[in-house]
Amino acid sequence: MSECCENASVLNRTIILLASSCLLLAACGDSPESAATQSADVSAAPPTTLAYVTPTMDGPAVDEVMDGVRDALVGLLMEREGLERAAAEESADLLMEQGTDSAVMEQQLAIYANWMNRYPVHPVLGSHWSEEQAECAIVTMMRVEGIARTGYLVANASTGGMSVVDAQALVQPVAYCADLLAMARAELTTIGVPQDIDCLLAGVAEEDVATWYVAVFTDGPAGFNAALSEGVDLTCPMD
Repeated sequence: MSECCENASVLNRTIILLASSCLLLAACGDSPESAATQSADVSAAPPTTLAYVTPTMDGPAVDEVMDGVRDALVGLLMEREGLERAAAEESADLLMEQGTDSAVMEQQLAIYANWMNRYPVHPVLGSHWSEEQAECAIVTMMRVEGIARTGYLVANASTGGMSVVDAQALVQPVAYCADLLAMARAELTTIGVPQDIDCLLAGVAEEDVATWYVAVFTDGPAGFNAALSEGVDLTCPMD
């Protein structure tokens, strides 16, 4: 597939995702004033060991995709609400007016593009995510945390030094969209641990795995190792 076609495919997927978010009036809920306030907070934050770069906008300008967002909204309203096209177009225009301020949309697109480019290096087993799981995680985070705070969290993610609240905000969307326990099992298999994996993970729940990765963000590798050693059975025999 050519680079042009790949970019078009990603853009279409983005439009549908953002349109779905706007229908819930959550992912588009940050006001420009709120975004500006949060941006100031980001600039004042101390340097960290970043897992991600500050979001930047690539590709088509926001104005060039707004028509695509409107068309996606119309289609979703017709499908989900059973509206005729004229009524769906009227509702879509109202939603666009209320919820898709261009500054907010630009920030949302930038965060999404940055995340999708870099998710395989995410500390929470990003190399095991599917593209759909990555999309689910970032859209869920934007719906729960809001656009400005999601931008802050993604730009300032670090292995160690984060608050528990911020660390949980980064881990919980992943736990919602992917099976952390299954991915932990896959990672242990990939790295070739010498002990029996079924024994190691006996009694471990997905919530336990989530706490290991919260510890990555709050206390770094040492915190992860400590949390892991408390959760798995280190007396298991060699495989």
